[in-house]
Amino acid sequence: MSPPNDLLPPLVDKRCRAGTLDNGVRRRFAPAARELDLLDIREGQSVADLGTGVGFLLPELLRRVGPSGHIIALDPDERNLARARARVNGDARVKFVLGSASEGHGFPPGSQDRVLLSLVLCCLVDKQGTMAQVWDLLRPGGLVLASYPRIGAPWRRKSRSLRVSPERWGELRSQRPWEELPAPRGRIVTRHLLRKPSKT
Repeated sequence: MSPPNDLLPPLVDKRCRAGTLDNGVRRRFAPAARELDLLDIREGQSVADLGTGVGFLLPELLRRVGPSGHIIALDPDERNLARARARVNGDARVKFVLGSASEGHGFPPGSQDRVLLSLVLCCLVDKQGTMAQVWDLLRPGGLVLASYPRIGAPWRRKSRSLRVSPERWGELRSQRPWEELPAPRGRIVTRHLLRKPSKT
């Protein structure tokens, strides 16, 4: 018999080991260049990588934003954030922030041209709060790429209910008037490309 819900330990954001954030499977099925192509990142833009982990996307992000661009790299795990910082040699264009994507961190509303939620929604308890933060961060016309492992992926079958089902995504998508754009359907990774309307 299962214990009542109020006796279960509360869910907490999942922390990922470094090896699960940068490995051969990710490099093959969701390489940085392919993912970032979907966002049409341009020189001089500001990009928030929420859940940057070990900084898998950071070198390619830096190449795309160029010398005048800026990146926010946020993660709740101090060890992974240290690895991300080392990966880009402390590049001054990157602001490293310790914290959860679901919390406000004092960034000005409408300050980001692009936001990445790469393989992170499946790790977060407060998915609704995260999407609200993304909405606030993005300028009108800005884009967000959200990706997560498909429910059928073998390593997701035994996980707790942090996973993102199609129904759960529909709820998250509907809380703001997002415009959903075409994104490739992967065998292992589900991707959603959203645009904040120019006039809200």
